[in-house]
Amino acid sequence: MSRRLAIALLLPSLALGCRRPAAAGEPGAPTGAAGLAPAQGGPTASTVMPSGAGCTGRADCPADQLCVAARCRHRATSVSGEVLAATARAQAEAGDLRGAASTFERAVEAFTAASVPVPADILCEAALAALRTAVDPVAREAAVRRADGCFRGSLPGDPVRAQVAAAVGRWRYDGLDVSAFDRPEPPERYFTLEPSRPTADAIEVAIDLPDRDGPGWNDVGTALRGERARAAIADCFVQDWEIHHQRSARAALLVVFETRLRDMGTYDVYDPVVEVRATGLAQEGFEPCLASALTDVVRGAVRSGRGVTAWQVPFTVAAQLR
Repeated sequence: MSRRLAIALLLPSLALGCRRPAAAGEPGAPTGAAGLAPAQGGPTASTVMPSGAGCTGRADCPADQLCVAARCRHRATSVSGEVLAATARAQAEAGDLRGAASTFERAVEAFTAASVPVPADILCEAALAALRTAVDPVAREAAVRRADGCFRGSLPGDPVRAQVAAAVGRWRYDGLDVSAFDRPEPPERYFTLEPSRPTADAIEVAIDLPDRDGPGWNDVGTALRGERARAAIADCFVQDWEIHHQRSARAALLVVFETRLRDMGTYDVYDPVVEVRATGLAQEGFEPCLASALTDVVRGAVRSGRGVTAWQVPFTVAAQLR
């Protein structure tokens, strides 16, 4: 009698231990925002569980998903959506980012029209393509909304999701309210904050200097490639950003070098003079600021000259928010 009682108590506990994850809409199914929230797309979006969890068999996945290649995948699909997604990937690999973004949108629409969940990888690839091609406020809002769909329809750790998060992070100084991604439902607008001043660590700097030799050039070139020059470029970018609120800036400059003879009576001294000049007509902004700041950087880079020398070298500077 005691053995029968022990077996009767053991069986319910074994059943609980082997129970598959609760499917969408079932008691105990997780809900919430950011990462474990329902996916967007399709008429049953509020009850769709994100796919992509690791699995070793059918029992590891919700009822509406199967274990395929060690990942839980939705049972229902849209073949036309799969074909369009594959086409979009090929377009992206060929460098046609705008075409890829448009085709990914059509792929998402195909899944929605079929009333089936959009796979997590397609949601995130569509978001990444949209983020990479958005150039105006309307497209930017749409791209971030698509990114929100990726966050809600995928799981943390997904590699494409991580790329989407990095791409969204580049707009954190443009008034993007990143807390919107943690809300139970997507908001009407995401860019609701005032733009904030970017910090130097968020600015990517590129200096295009030609390869050449000549008296004084090595010292000047070393100074322009140094940390002090990069700090000056970042500071000029921030000043320009506060005026124009553009994510990138570019300047065409000219570094001018000459030595001036100074008669010391019994011997001659050749004093080096170096200056960075703007090539445009603007009186303020990125280029004029650089001309002044980089002149301070290179001034004194060459300690002494050897004979009469004069040269001019054009170069470009670019900066952008990461």
